Amino acid sequence: MKYCFIALISLAIYFPASGQGQLNSGNVNKTQQDSIYEEMLFQKVSSFFNSNTDSAAYYLKKEQVFSQKVGYLKGEIRSQIANATLIGRLGNLPLSIKIILRELPLAREIHFWRAVVQCYYVLGSNYEGMGDEKMALSYFLKSKTVAESKNVEPVLFSTKTIVANAYINLNMVDSARYYADLAERLSKKKSDIEPQSRLLSIRGRIEVLTGNYNKGINYCKTSLLNVFRDFNFVSSNDITIAVAYQKLNRNDSAIYYAKAAYRESRLVNNRYLVTKATELLKNEYYGLSDYKNAFEYQQIMLRVRDSLYNNQKAVEIQNELNSEARERRKVEDAKAEIQNKIRLYIVLGVLIIIVLTALFLLYTNSQSKKAIKVLRLRNEQIDNQHKALEKAYGDLRNTQTQLIQSEKMASLGELTAGIAHEIQNPLNFVNNFSEVNKEMVEELEEELRNGNIQEALAIAADIKGNEEKINHHGKRADFIVKGMLEHSRTNTGERQPTNINLLTDEFLKLSYHGLRAKDKNFNAELVTNFDENLPKVNIVQQDIGRVLLNLFNNAFYAVNEKKKTAGDDYKPEVTVSTSSTDKKIEIRVKDNGNGIPDSIKDKIMQPFFTTKPTGEGTGLGLSLSYDIVVKGHGGSIKVESLEGEGSVFVVSLPLK
Repeated sequence: MKYCFIALISLAIYFPASGQGQLNSGNVNKTQQDSIYEEMLFQKVSSFFNSNTDSAAYYLKKEQVFSQKVGYLKGEIRSQIANATLIGRLGNLPLSIKIILRELPLAREIHFWRAVVQCYYVLGSNYEGMGDEKMALSYFLKSKTVAESKNVEPVLFSTKTIVANAYINLNMVDSARYYADLAERLSKKKSDIEPQSRLLSIRGRIEVLTGNYNKGINYCKTSLLNVFRDFNFVSSNDITIAVAYQKLNRNDSAIYYAKAAYRESRLVNNRYLVTKATELLKNEYYGLSDYKNAFEYQQIMLRVRDSLYNNQKAVEIQNELNSEARERRKVEDAKAEIQNKIRLYIVLGVLIIIVLTALFLLYTNSQSKKAIKVLRLRNEQIDNQHKALEKAYGDLRNTQTQLIQSEKMASLGELTAGIAHEIQNPLNFVNNFSEVNKEMVEELEEELRNGNIQEALAIAADIKGNEEKINHHGKRADFIVKGMLEHSRTNTGERQPTNINLLTDEFLKLSYHGLRAKDKNFNAELVTNFDENLPKVNIVQQDIGRVLLNLFNNAFYAVNEKKKTAGDDYKPEVTVSTSSTDKKIEIRVKDNGNGIPDSIKDKIMQPFFTTKPTGEGTGLGLSLSYDIVVKGHGGSIKVESLEGEGSVFVVSLPLK
């Protein structure tokens, strides 16, 4: 699969002649008929380049001869690059490299940047053919850099796709996706179907590499629908599909597509793809115990591979590289000599400048007092601007403080309805048990008057139990009121040992009943999984309470929004759990709402960023929560989310 995008290289190399470029000096009288004829030859080569190697080579030779005849240097260079591509594809890597190393400096000399991009393409492809994926990637990145720095717009798309493919060969999925996304953004500016097919093929390779075989197959098959007579591309895609079916243990399908790839690669004499297809067929037949076919394809593979990778060719390639390195050193030595002369001229120039400067200083000395006066005025202006800036900064700090206080008051408002509902429950219990105790005291008095001591003792015991319940619910009401006061008062920063389970449960109920008070139709299932052995942790209760309240409000908001569009089968659910390790405790708040899109996941903790409609969110809730947990308590707050499935916020607090 390493060479499944060699078709992209050839596509980029055989670019259409835009305006025919400029001719060498001495050929400015090139007739229009010559120009039209050369363009026709060029288009002929392009049409056969990926479908019929022999025809492409035939017309390529005619174009080379014609370009030399009329002295069209750019035509000669690009035809030589195309020739090197065909030669490399047929397995003669030393000759291909030799041609490219000869044409590359010529292209640079006349600023033919598009040809420079193609040269790096072909070098990268040849290194890929030698199995040196890292070196191949370095040349592909060079081609991308030249295309971007010189704004070679027609090949910007192909540079991104070829780099994405190189990262796939190195199993670097994230980098491959990044460059595929860049290419996709470029392709959207064009109406051509071809770039979309190339992108689908890349997406298919990525999915197969990551184990999503069926999805990868679908991408590759779809990409083939709009590509015509590009047998390199078709063959490489079929190899990807065959590999995916091989992974799925669908041997018949794997053999079918591998054979198709073998036939297609032979049509264009692409030995790289022939070796890949025959290797797949050999492995499949061997796995099916069909040793005859396995041996036959193995022999084909070994013959073709030997023609590509034998030791003699490796020596020839190294010799070409060494020769190129020697030439480069000669050029560098010549440059060094020129630079030495330049340094000498610079020294002489500096001496002249010093003399002239001294004379100039004598003249400017008389102007220095004026300059000092102007400088003094400028310094005064800077001081005034500095003071104005300090004032603006102070105003900004005050505004920020006011916004934070407004957010705190907004969260206090969110608490109000929940507190009203929560505090009603313990007050009802207090009132009810008080009424019961009143009746039981009357019964106790009657039993005592009648002398029924045992019955009186039993009633007294019941009264005592009721009093304990009254006390319990009174303390609960007291806890709720204290929590509200703690939430509303100015933060003192005082930390105290806190039962996180109790704090979490209280604010979960307050948040839920607060939303219920605003929307009677809202319901959600609350699931709590609290660690009973959770140790107490030193925190500022009102601050962590604000964090929890904000996370719960967001979770209920998410499931409520999804309920509006998901239908009757959807059941809103918010799950809260706690756990601990030796060093920290964790609070996890999970919802099954719409989730957070990947495009904004990194922004949700930023101040004033909100996904809620105008008027429903300030954009400060998660920002303040982040500051409280991370900066105030040395903990962390993270989010895990799948769009359409829900989110999980994880708050970690250190135990020490």
